[in-house]
Amino acid sequence: MTDMLVFGFHYKQRFYKAIANIWKKSTNGLYRITVMNGDLEKLLFGNNILSLKDGRFLMEESIGDLEVRQLQQALVLGLNDHQRIFGM
Repeated sequence: MTDMLVFGFHYKQRFYKAIANIWKKSTNGLYRITVMNGDLEKLLFGNNILSLKDGRFLMEESIGDLEVRQLQQALVLGLNDHQRIFGM
């Protein structure tokens, strides 16, 4: 069974949902993010891995353009808000 959670995030003044799947379990686990919007999922393609470090989610280093980095930042904020409110 795959551990996953659904969370919401704001991007360009709209609300979206995404799924975080635990990809590699460890103290600093890796999470694969799937955005529930086809256009945003395409934009994020190849840049969708988050890590959990010191209780905070961080996006793995991005080589994408500004729009990709803004989407990554929105995802990190949404997931950290979810963790703060609901825990993990």
